[in-house]
Amino acid sequence: MKKIVSLLLCAALSLVLLASCGRTDGDQNETTDAYTGPWLGFSASFAREAASQYSNATLQVKYLENGVVLFEFCVMEGSEAEDEAEILRIPGTLLAGDDHTAVYESLNEDGTVAFTIEFILAEDGQAMTVTHTGDILLSPDGTYEYIDAFVEVSEGTVRALIENLPSAVTSLDGNLGAYTIGYPEECVLNYFYPVTVTLDDTGAVLAQFIVTNDLSAVYRLDTEDGVPALVYGEAQTMLDQVVYLSSEELGEDEEEFAEAMPLLPVIVEDGTLLEPGASSRLALDAPYSFACTFKELLSTDDEIATVSTDGTIKAIVPGMVTITGDIVVDDGSKAFSIEIFVGGEGEAAGIPEEVAMG
Repeated sequence: MKKIVSLLLCAALSLVLLASCGRTDGDQNETTDAYTGPWLGFSASFAREAASQYSNATLQVKYLENGVVLFEFCVMEGSEAEDEAEILRIPGTLLAGDDHTAVYESLNEDGTVAFTIEFILAEDGQAMTVTHTGDILLSPDGTYEYIDAFVEVSEGTVRALIENLPSAVTSLDGNLGAYTIGYPEECVLNYFYPVTVTLDDTGAVLAQFIVTNDLSAVYRLDTEDGVPALVYGEAQTMLDQVVYLSSEELGEDEEEFAEAMPLLPVIVEDGTLLEPGASSRLALDAPYSFACTFKELLSTDDEIATVSTDGTIKAIVPGMVTITGDIVVDDGSKAFSIEIFVGGEGEAAGIPEEVAMG
């Protein structure tokens, strides 16, 4: 039976970073990143060399902005004979320098240094050397080899990321008292993690967020108009996400592998079968009410159906057209196309049987 030890150490250092890396309490997305060192844009997962089933470690590293780098260790040490292991997670943020070396300091409550961890990134980005000083329950030291560029969300990385953001966009002011960042047991569409921050003494909700599973974006959910506000990252990665149909979802005559489908597709609110004279609107099919607009909208035949700049489709006469364009969410955009079928009852007009039957 494996014992698990969890350690979250990012809070104290995050306060130092906010004061030292030149960030303001204005709109986070308007911040200009002046950092030009080797950590800029870096994102990777690593595994420690010479690992075994009961002695291994992984490291995730992701550059945020303005020289701030997010990391998380997951270190396991144990005994195969006793079938027991301890697991230690160390998440945090650090301020990267102009070279390939970065140092993290964990602070005690009185401000003294509990321990430090030094990171040395190989020039080719394919390895990371880690050493520490001070007392840590399990040592993260070693040489870590590159696995891939994907960094995924966890309880520790969510906390480190949100606490690194300006308090003006998160409402996480330490003067209000101790708070808990609630990490969800389940995510939405296997991509969005709803996070709620509550005060420890009263249980009052301070803020609500969604964090993407690749840490590419953080949205504030509890806005006055109910529209999620991007407070970190960018929307393009979210729009580029795709899903694949499972074998159970494919028909017997379908190919083994289906074409990738957007995680957040553009749809027609009233369906793609419209009667002549009817109107409907394009919309983003998403679990949250992201603000979106459309551009470059075109219909392949305006005599059958037209589309206006606000995404309104008007059916005119029976037939089939394709509506194309780009959907825009915050700083991201994605091309799309949708086939629209116009026809009333008994008017086939080239409409596929499955569409006509609903």
